[in-house]
Amino acid sequence: MKKMWILSIVTLLMVLTASVVFAGAQAEAKVESGELTVGAQAWMLEKFKLDDAAKKFMVDHPQINTKVTKVEHADTTSYILQWSSGKTSVDIAIGGSREQAVQYVPRDLVIDFDKGFFDDTLRREDFIPAFLELGNIEGKQYMIPMMGEVMYIVVRKDYMREAGLVDANDKVIPAKTWDELYEYAKKLTKKDGNTITRLGLGIDWGYDFIHYTYLACLQGLNGTIYEKGTNKIDFTSANAKKLVEVWAKLVKDGYSTKDVFADTNAARTNFKSGNVAMHLTAHSRLNEYADLLGKDKISIMPIPGTAQNGSVAFIHGMTIPKVSENQEAAKMFIKERLMDKDYQVWSLEKYGKLPVLSRNFEGVDSPEWQEILAAVQIAKTAPLYKDFAKLQKDMQIEFQNGISGLQPVEVTLANLKKSIDTIDITTGLK
Repeated sequence: MKKMWILSIVTLLMVLTASVVFAGAQAEAKVESGELTVGAQAWMLEKFKLDDAAKKFMVDHPQINTKVTKVEHADTTSYILQWSSGKTSVDIAIGGSREQAVQYVPRDLVIDFDKGFFDDTLRREDFIPAFLELGNIEGKQYMIPMMGEVMYIVVRKDYMREAGLVDANDKVIPAKTWDELYEYAKKLTKKDGNTITRLGLGIDWGYDFIHYTYLACLQGLNGTIYEKGTNKIDFTSANAKKLVEVWAKLVKDGYSTKDVFADTNAARTNFKSGNVAMHLTAHSRLNEYADLLGKDKISIMPIPGTAQNGSVAFIHGMTIPKVSENQEAAKMFIKERLMDKDYQVWSLEKYGKLPVLSRNFEGVDSPEWQEILAAVQIAKTAPLYKDFAKLQKDMQIEFQNGISGLQPVEVTLANLKKSIDTIDITTGLK
């Protein structure tokens, strides 16, 4: 009787063990088979080794056919119709920051990474806090950062030296105010007769950057991006008016260019060719320009006021659509490959894209990068408006009209005030 009892216990344990192994095998099979499609804008394939990451992931997980596909928009807006209708062409959508991702959350279209993503191999505290926060919406993590950026001014140090804009230690002297930056642009602009051969300042006013540019400059001036007592972007203060007036004056007087309206890369291209002395843009142009022109010729300085008040940071983040059938494989790909130090440091050293994990920044001791990292720590973010895409479009149209002199600055700001008063500036979640 005792032997039969022991045999029954052993049999039961064997059955239970087999069940656990079978269940584990089923879970593993769910992850280890099928296809995984990663959607990213074309430039990302150049500046982050996504194709290589996919190949290495397949070496570790040969049953997951992983591919990277190019998409048109970095902000992932092209997916909204697909996901709303229960379809998706990608399992991971790379692009945009939380101000773009917020449009998906009220519609319940993307997964919450708080569930089943963070663990001992990748903890919340491993991330640079400012970058992780840029994927957080109303207390939940709907986006994981892949690369980080902050708005800054990249300069030709040799031109600054010629103009007497470096100190006794050969360090660039930052412009403290926009009036001072205007004078820098004037001094750095060169003419041959009536022909301008070099512009003092290029500013990214194109569609991709106009909102970040305005918000970073306003933050530097005001110490906030918001109208007093509200959560609305400020288009009414004296500093808002002052900023746009200086922008328009820079173009009118020939010290900056409106070419970026038609070609978002115009200032970037002109800087590379030596025809722009300062470029207000994402900090990451620092490495791109240094590699091309020589590290000794390139330096950085903060946008006026941002050293004290903070600039604006943003990420190139990742979302996983709820309709994806490969969510677990997608999480594995992000954790195993896209957070890998070799990839993130390569992207930093080659193209200036900031790593999002603190440990991936270890050993990077360049003074410029330490300055940039410090700037990230106090940087602010774009607001979380459900209708942010509409406001961004209005900002492009109105600012370009005002900067070009097609309408008075007062009309530009009044129109933008009207725009923000009519859109939904909630997240749509509460």
